[in-house]
Amino acid sequence: MTETAMGFLGIMTDRRHGNPPIAEPEFCSHLCRAAPLYDLKVLVFHPEGVAKDGASVSGYLWQSGQWVPAQAPPPDILYNRCFYRTPEEKQSAAAALAVLSRSLPWSRGLPDKWGVYEILRRSRAAAALLPETLVYSGRKALGNLLAEREYGVFLKPKTGSHGKRTLHAVLLGKREGGGVSVRGRDRMNEPFQYVFGTLDEGLNWIHRFIGQHRYIIQPYLHLTGSGGQPFDVRVLMQKNGTGAWTLTGMAVRLGSRGSLTSNLHGGGTAVPALPFLLAEYGAAGRDLYQELISAAALLPPLLEESCGRLGELGLDFGIDAGGRLYLLEANSKPGRTVFRLTGDRRAARLAAENPLRYARHLICCLHPGSKPQAASKAVPFNGRMISMVPKEDS
Repeated sequence: MTETAMGFLGIMTDRRHGNPPIAEPEFCSHLCRAAPLYDLKVLVFHPEGVAKDGASVSGYLWQSGQWVPAQAPPPDILYNRCFYRTPEEKQSAAAALAVLSRSLPWSRGLPDKWGVYEILRRSRAAAALLPETLVYSGRKALGNLLAEREYGVFLKPKTGSHGKRTLHAVLLGKREGGGVSVRGRDRMNEPFQYVFGTLDEGLNWIHRFIGQHRYIIQPYLHLTGSGGQPFDVRVLMQKNGTGAWTLTGMAVRLGSRGSLTSNLHGGGTAVPALPFLLAEYGAAGRDLYQELISAAALLPPLLEESCGRLGELGLDFGIDAGGRLYLLEANSKPGRTVFRLTGDRRAARLAAENPLRYARHLICCLHPGSKPQAASKAVPFNGRMISMVPKEDS
């Protein structure tokens, strides 16, 4: 490792149990180990590790094969990997971002699910990929939707993740005793299922379950494979070392048989995409694979137009029995576990290292005259020296 580096990447992450107490320790350690290959220094820190005046950051440095506490100046590039579980966590991260205003964000974020839908439906090509989507507005409107939808509706929080607090509600016919069947996952991601004797009982329970949360409603789509397992296709799009969007990898996420979702956090697993599509759809599977590639290339520029510069997107697509493609979700802080599960080493490596390539590109854009090993102003970094570049915003 060189004593100086071209730039300094700070990774802001949540506090979790462990040593060190950071979220995504495997991903963070990979970034730190690979950073010297891109002439970068990396520090992992929590929002509370940022000094109130933003003059310094305390966190963890990967050094000689282990994590060590470290303090550094504000980073040139700030990679925000925080996932907010509570309002307090969100406020803490917002405060840290505010005082680190001179650090260039590695990526902007996306709005909630409804906001993403509103952006993409303006494009005719993107709108063709979107399921009909409405905002939950109360029991009466939901009751009308259930009466119109033979297979019911799917409700999910505008800002939820990992399939938590999702619901599938369906109005039962007279032969089934009437009433409403509801299945879903609670806030701990545990599955549940209830049957209510009347429509009003079901609507009242759903309304209480939603509470103060904001929800969207979509038609329930049959997105299950021939084995009865729910599935979707995760496509990871990332910017590379030249700032261009590239498709890093693609994998099918398979949920448990009878499960509502295919999220890995809900007990799902992952398999390579093309073999799965060929097994499910025959020769048409190859065409679907190409459709997924085209759809994934279409969406990032559309979202950037409204949201600002982005660095990576996890795009989740559903495919129904007839081979129609649906965009289920876009995530600006995607996970990478799918590629480890599928054994796709190339995609796993790119998924972990493209953030470094893109960070290096951003630093070069900020300081066009910079070259590898060519320092600008050097400042102390945990007893070493790290070359820093001017801190500007995009």
